[in-house]
Amino acid sequence: MYNGLKGTHIIEWFVVGARPSYMEYGELEAIKKCKDGNLEAFGSLYSLYTKKIYNFIFYRTYRKELAEDIASMAFMKALENIGQFDERKGNFSSWLYRIAQNALIDHVRKERPSVPIEDVFDLGEGDNTEEKLDIGENLKEVKKYLKELSAEQRELVRLRVWDELSYKEIAELTGKSEGSCKVMFSRIVAKMQKEIPHVLLLLAIFRIYKGN
Repeated sequence: MYNGLKGTHIIEWFVVGARPSYMEYGELEAIKKCKDGNLEAFGSLYSLYTKKIYNFIFYRTYRKELAEDIASMAFMKALENIGQFDERKGNFSSWLYRIAQNALIDHVRKERPSVPIEDVFDLGEGDNTEEKLDIGENLKEVKKYLKELSAEQRELVRLRVWDELSYKEIAELTGKSEGSCKVMFSRIVAKMQKEIPHVLLLLAIFRIYKGN
């Protein structure tokens, strides 16, 4: 039914195209209806996750149009493969985030094949943020500390604080255990708190400034 539609067009078709007043479904009901062939129910899933998936991509690229394109690609792939989603193996959000993660990696591999995969999620980090924004000494310390973390640790901070994922979702997305994710994040925060007061609040504020 959706063959020939690409990128944002396929999403527009479901959300504001043929059925501008599409019926809203809960997540589980929408997934079931999509699997049963009612593909317009995908509009409900798009509505539930569009902002989260866009932010997931944007906070790793800091390029608005690119984030929109990759997010649309991720939703298109999710729609095409909705029949393969198995709720017994994990929740839908982790499955969708993994698709978005892979879409970003695929893009980087095409555009910058020499970039190691472990560095993919650091591509958006610029060095001139403070030149454009007066965000205060504490936020500068946050940025400095984040740069000193490994790529794996930075990604954990993004997933937990910026994307607001649960440890279960992070574990499913990264392939690590919930326990190891909790321990790693706790150690990161504990170490940062020794040098930076109210570090979790500052990390959240830093996300907002970086998104401007």
